[in-house]
Amino acid sequence: MRFSDNFKIALEALFAHPTRTLLSLLGVIIGVFAVTTLISLGEMATYGIQHSLEQLAGRSIYIQPQFKPGVEPVRFDADLLRVLRVLPVQPIPYVLSSATAADRRGRLVSLDLVGTVGNLPALDASVELARGRFFNRREAEQGLPVAVINAKAESTFFGEGRGLGRELILNVSDGARIRTVVVGVVRPAGGFFGGFESERVTVPYALLWERMPRKKGRFDIIELKVEPGADLKEVEKRTRRLLELRYGKDRVNVQSVQAFQQALTGITVGLQALLGGIGALSLLVGGIGIMNIMLVSVTERTREIGLRKALGATSAQVRAQFLMEAVLLTLSGGLIGVVLAAAVLYLVVLTVPFFEAFILSPLTVALALGVSAAVGLFFGVWPASQAASLDPIEALRYE
Repeated sequence: MRFSDNFKIALEALFAHPTRTLLSLLGVIIGVFAVTTLISLGEMATYGIQHSLEQLAGRSIYIQPQFKPGVEPVRFDADLLRVLRVLPVQPIPYVLSSATAADRRGRLVSLDLVGTVGNLPALDASVELARGRFFNRREAEQGLPVAVINAKAESTFFGEGRGLGRELILNVSDGARIRTVVVGVVRPAGGFFGGFESERVTVPYALLWERMPRKKGRFDIIELKVEPGADLKEVEKRTRRLLELRYGKDRVNVQSVQAFQQALTGITVGLQALLGGIGALSLLVGGIGIMNIMLVSVTERTREIGLRKALGATSAQVRAQFLMEAVLLTLSGGLIGVVLAAAVLYLVVLTVPFFEAFILSPLTVALALGVSAAVGLFFGVWPASQAASLDPIEALRYE
């Protein structure tokens, strides 16, 4: 019997019982939908986080002292910045602290306090001003009381669009009070990290040195912006060697954005496998349902099978017919599941800002359809074998 004949008979058998066919399809549809959606959401989340990392840090390497019990941490100072400039990088130092300030209702709110160099937007393209300006190099070196705040801080302390030119009094951890004037507001970070922004105030590093004696002359962390064309991994190796020569081994932590991304990829791949496995359980349940339906179908069509075998159909042809029905059933459910998954993923991209790109890879679609077809074959073998093994005489006498 030709393939087209088996296909036609399978379609007729499935359409003869539409309600039963639809209920059988539901298990496969749900399983394929779950597998496709969960794997694709994992890919979309990975892309969103990595894209946000690239926007925030780009080609950056971060260095900071290693903190070990009983060991005095190394000092990062202006001399280290001069040494680092032998590499193809632009070093950006930061002094990190915390502070509190009164919000619009007079309540004290914790904030991140950062001291850095002037004209930071010229060094770091991820820093974009929404209003005002950034303090310049002279203001940074002289420690003038000017501040640049992020949009979250402006909303908390002054109200949206009302921060420029206002005074912000900072209560720092050393007990000092720093009166600053807001000269600029930074645009909110986009993508994944935008939703996790806290109140942040950036001031000249020399201002923190002046008001916080324990910080004087030292930087807490240095970001190295790698120049275009330079190999990021090679620059990271050279940075490690340079810092080991200066401070000794295991005294400084060196971490690139690329390393963050690789670690993140490992985590998300494991998460995708877990989510895909959970979705596959639904597909397994759907396959068991199809096997049950096919066994019922074999019982109902016993006389038809006996008649076909009496007219010359071989056991292999009968087996192929029932396998065709099982595979056709699961593939149809698989296609519907993929279409539904694509629709839901597109809706997620439209409604959730974090998911920036619609991703439904051909490999995921092929995997979902391939697994659904395999489920049809696997769970269709037993019913098909039952049908093929029927004795034609006994089958014709079956009531």
